[in-house]
Amino acid sequence: ARLSNRCLEERKVAMVRFGDPRRSGASIRTGHAERNIFCCHKKPSGSENFHNSFDEALVLKRKSEEVLPYMSGRCIYLVGMMGSGKSTVGKILAEVLRYSFFDSDKLVEQAVGVSSVAQIFEEYSEAFFRDNESEVLKDLSSMRRLVVATGGGAVIRPINWKYMKQGITIWLDVPLEALARRIAAVGTASRPLLHQEPGDPYTK
Repeated sequence: ARLSNRCLEERKVAMVRFGDPRRSGASIRTGHAERNIFCCHKKPSGSENFHNSFDEALVLKRKSEEVLPYMSGRCIYLVGMMGSGKSTVGKILAEVLRYSFFDSDKLVEQAVGVSSVAQIFEEYSEAFFRDNESEVLKDLSSMRRLVVATGGGAVIRPINWKYMKQGITIWLDVPLEALARRIAAVGTASRPLLHQEPGDPYTK
């Protein structure tokens, strides 16, 4: 499934509907059927930020209510770049669907006994973190009625896809420019991958 978050130049107008799966948008596969959700909104001005955030949350809640009958208790895994809004979207989905929300990074931190992913990278290694991340996703894959916000790099390991395919995977597609603004606003201390060697941001 893909949830598109595209910025246009004019005032935001939300449009969400079910439609032809051949067109771009978010799709949720339910058995042999596919439900498509189309989300298109335009870039807000500064004075509209609060209202637009409220509108976006309301639209997401309404669409969650529409897909609820098709979920059958299956878990939802949110994937996407760091700063794409996985935790924010996940909490809204969990509230409407009456699911439990988990952040896979937080679960790894708890398992290792540290306060941040950055600390794991510093004291152990990225490979150590990835191993624990895969173990967390393996454990979650046997459960039901969960919304899981995955780490930005969870998609790089094929074994993680095996676990996430037990449920429904939704990609939050956000333009790089928007991601850069969001990350710059909160700082990079909690983003250890940004402190490594340069490269293609999508491979990180």
